[in-house]
Amino acid sequence: MAVEAVVFDLDGTLLDTSEGIFRTANTVAGIMGYGECRDLERFSLFVGPPLHVGFSKVFGLEGDENRKAVSTYKKLYRSVGIDRYCYYPGLVEVVEALKRDGFKLGVATLKNESAATEMLSSSRYGGLFDVIKGSDEAETLTKAMMLAAVCAELKVPVSSAILAGDSESDENGARQAGLRFIPVSWGFGFQGRDKNGLEFAADPSRLYDMIIKERL
Repeated sequence: MAVEAVVFDLDGTLLDTSEGIFRTANTVAGIMGYGECRDLERFSLFVGPPLHVGFSKVFGLEGDENRKAVSTYKKLYRSVGIDRYCYYPGLVEVVEALKRDGFKLGVATLKNESAATEMLSSSRYGGLFDVIKGSDEAETLTKAMMLAAVCAELKVPVSSAILAGDSESDENGARQAGLRFIPVSWGFGFQGRDKNGLEFAADPSRLYDMIIKERL
């Protein structure tokens, strides 16, 4: 079935949000009496998965300490990190081109939905996406659930949608929900990972070409 809709991950795919994420997480660690993380390779584990996973993998926090860290992060992110991001060169123009080409566009992110909506609305992507779905406060939604919800709201079958993402959680979510998947090489999740036969989009122009090919 030809592709009618394109869904994007946010962190590490649409925007490099690492500065804001790292700054907020280290602020939380300081408040809670833990040392800051300066290892960027290890900190990359924080970008993409739910917050509780990031605090577990990067800072070793579990149980009540993990829950406290997540709660504190959510309270601080808007004042400490939400506006600290940068664009991947050429990607905004690709999203604009897809919009002109008539694709329905959505975002599915494990970032809190209200924060994701606020961030994208105030960015150069403002107005380009038809649907933005993110994590609920309890972080109970999986990537697959979000993708299914995006497709339902766009009124397209999952078989006619494609996800562009930078991590294995994106890949797994797309597979579970029934979407096609294009991995991008400029984010965090796939760094150092063998491609396992997947064709990566090495840059935004290549991503555009791969999406157009799926439409034919």
